[in-house]
Amino acid sequence: MIIQLPNGRIVECSVEQYLSFSDEEIKDLNGLSAAYTKEVGNPFYNTYFNSNQIDQDSDEYYQEREPALDEIEELDKREDPDFHKDDV
Repeated sequence: MIIQLPNGRIVECSVEQYLSFSDEEIKDLNGLSAAYTKEVGNPFYNTYFNSNQIDQDSDEYYQEREPALDEIEELDKREDPDFHKDDV
């Protein structure tokens, strides 16, 4: 979760951490130094779209998927040992 402070800087924390903060602790976040906060000029910083892109080197990118019946050639279906006439 990204919390924008009144001075324009941001702090990242988990939702659980944010919910455990008291009102006084939230006010104290404004006093954090630049070492613990970030200044972000990009309004689309850390968006959901950018954070969920699949890396091409990951295993998820090369995960196999089973083609639908209409994506398989008729000849391949007939050569399949599990083929039945009713499958076409």
